Amino acid sequence: MKIAGRDGTALRFAAPDDMPQIDRITSVCYEAIHESWMTLQSEDIYNVLNDPSVSWQDRKNAQNHELFAEHPEWVWVLENEEGIFGYVTFKINAEKRLGIIDNNGVLPEHAGKGWGKYMYRHVFQYLREHDVQVAMVETDLDDPHTAARKAYEGVGFDRQTKIVLYWQDLRKNNPGSNPSDI
Repeated sequence: MKIAGRDGTALRFAAPDDMPQIDRITSVCYEAIHESWMTLQSEDIYNVLNDPSVSWQDRKNAQNHELFAEHPEWVWVLENEEGIFGYVTFKINAEKRLGIIDNNGVLPEHAGKGWGKYMYRHVFQYLREHDVQVAMVETDLDDPHTAARKAYEGVGFDRQTKIVLYWQDLRKNNPGSNPSDI
């Protein structure tokens, strides 16, 4: 079912047959993010935090598939005459009246044309119609998330907190990590 349209493109609810294309877009859009995390953490730490027998693509795609299975109305796609080129997922916590933008992406050849903002604005409208009072999104501060941060700020996200995640490989001798260093 169509939610909105612009320039020959439909924003619509995803259908089961759309999931392979959503998987493909996820792989393309999240590749640089995955590589950034591998660099930041190191492969050894990354493999402790994530099951190395399951690819990052399968883990990320599973998030979208699980959400679609439970709430298909919270998975939307952008489609033109060439096919699906973007998607957005979100969640609603009705008790808290909170909406959370989750996984989303637009293929690189369509990036920079306002499609992310377009999707988010329509998600906000849907959230308002469902009595949601607060919207949030989580993103990182690394370079691959620069465009996402710009889009989120462009649709009015104006409050943020910055956190730092630290990792340490305890198999290595790190200064200050041993009790005798006191």
